[in-house]
Amino acid sequence: MLALTDTAATKFREMAAGTANPESQMLRISYAGYGWGGPQLGLALEELQRDDDLVVETNGVRVIYHKDLDNHISNLTLDYGDRWYNKGFRFTGKGTGVCG
Repeated sequence: MLALTDTAATKFREMAAGTANPESQMLRISYAGYGWGGPQLGLALEELQRDDDLVVETNGVRVIYHKDLDNHISNLTLDYGDRWYNKGFRFTGKGTGVCG
């Protein structure tokens, strides 16, 4: 099952707090292309769930994604780094490849 670290969940809540409806925000994971390391995934705040979405609640955050992505992200962990050389969200775990 997809997991969010405490750091990633905190950052999501900070981002959601800046919207008009923070309580209704979910974290959408979307397919953004395909590279040498596998699928490239995008993240966005989302209020609406589509009919073909799956919803997972992890670390107090509702995460939504298209059902076709389940095989690619079900064993991943989403983390957030805040160091100057590694700032932003990143996926770790089985299925995250590196080119080269």
